Amino acid sequence: MSSNIGMGKRLRLAHMAFSRGLRLELAKEDVSFGQFIHLERLWEMDGLTQKDLSRRVGVEMASSTTILAELETRGLVRRERSPQDRRAINVVLTPEGAALKPRLLEAAARVNAQARANLSPEQVTQLMAVLDTITADLTAIYPGAGYGGKQRLQV
Repeated sequence: MSSNIGMGKRLRLAHMAFSRGLRLELAKEDVSFGQFIHLERLWEMDGLTQKDLSRRVGVEMASSTTILAELETRGLVRRERSPQDRRAINVVLTPEGAALKPRLLEAAARVNAQARANLSPEQVTQLMAVLDTITADLTAIYPGAGYGGKQRLQV
């Protein structure tokens, strides 16, 4: 790669390659990237309101609504009225949605392993520290720039 290509473009190219790999691995389980991210947030905290889930995923409510409808049709989540606030909709994993967790996390782990394949453990540690620093610095200058408003350390 040419030395005159800037850091932002290199990060974007790496992100695109990583995302492409993850999308292909997830497709083996018939799950889209957007569905995976929604499921991942629910595995962390099941029963979030649809609004909170959208915020944590970092997408607009309309986009989240479409993805949740797909997940609901597949029987992976249920949407229920909140007993505390009847205006709010809670999103709850079904047993089938919870059961996907190990397979989908393994798909993500395969991509992580491929990304690390030609790096030493020291290089991986250094890369993670540099990426964390870049993310923290840019998020401090441009609030909300991090993933879903909070720093993500690993897929």
